[in-house]
Amino acid sequence: MDSDKKRLRKKRTVEAAIVIGFAIIFAAPSLLKGGLDFTPFLFKMIIVSAAAFIVNVHVLAPRHLFRGRYPRYLADILLLMAATLLVMRLLEPWQEYTDPQSLANTPGIPFRWLLPLVGMLFVSTLYSFYLREKSVKNREIDMKHQNIEFEMKFLKTQINPHFLFNALNNIYALSIIKSERTPDMILKLSDMLRFTLYDSENKKVKLKREIEYINNYIEFQKLKNDSDLNIRIDTSGCNDEFMIEPMILIPFIENSFKHGNIDNPKKGWLQLSVKTLGPILVFQVRNSLPPIAINKDVVGGIGVENVRKRLDILYPSRYEMKIDKTETEFGVFLKIDTFAS
Repeated sequence: MDSDKKRLRKKRTVEAAIVIGFAIIFAAPSLLKGGLDFTPFLFKMIIVSAAAFIVNVHVLAPRHLFRGRYPRYLADILLLMAATLLVMRLLEPWQEYTDPQSLANTPGIPFRWLLPLVGMLFVSTLYSFYLREKSVKNREIDMKHQNIEFEMKFLKTQINPHFLFNALNNIYALSIIKSERTPDMILKLSDMLRFTLYDSENKKVKLKREIEYINNYIEFQKLKNDSDLNIRIDTSGCNDEFMIEPMILIPFIENSFKHGNIDNPKKGWLQLSVKTLGPILVFQVRNSLPPIAINKDVVGGIGVENVRKRLDILYPSRYEMKIDKTETEFGVFLKIDTFAS
């Protein structure tokens, strides 16, 4: 709403400048000749310019010209000119001439005001086309922003349903054996859902919250295996107050568990590193791959390519992402410059 008000104020200022500037330009030659009182003559010129400008720009052009009603538009223009000249005729007694000889040598009212009137109608018509073109572009930009916001909101609020079902099943299994970890895991899942449903609605969150979600996610993955998994996480170089768009890093972790063999305690592994250097975020994750490609979850998840699209929107030309894949390893390197965001 504030942007709309600013846009409207700017538009009104430009229109006032056009009318006043046009009036001064056409009044100047007559004033330089002498014989005319400056104030009333200029004021009448502004009346002529404003009347022609406002009616043409805001009424005639939108209703007729831009709808292809050219005969009706021409007829209304002629009617506007006649009405404006009539007004000038009625205001003529108010015009003060300082030199009677100037009055005798001055052309009649219709001819004296005709040229400025035609000139203002021409200028206002050009301005109408400019406003129309700008309006079309603004609508296109607004639609683009709405589509981007919708896509961003959709991507941020996705949670892998497969993971959610597994998490609930794992908590249920813990409750059956009356594990002391049950309350803690319920709290972790609650915190993850809160982050996904509410925190992700914010434009930015603290990096600390994103890392907490990742740690909780990994904790639930560990519940699937009785043995300790080979997972190393290094976030010692992070500034907890660092701000970042939510759900940026999580999809890469989901992808590691989805396609890797991390749940194999003998051959599987995952290495995660998150660092901040001023406004720069450096994220790296590598994981082992099984000899035969697998996809443990064909449902849900945001996906690496969708994250790339989101990065293109949020950090155009300000991020670097490299994906390195071999027969036994998969790695992602992501560097984001958040300075201008």
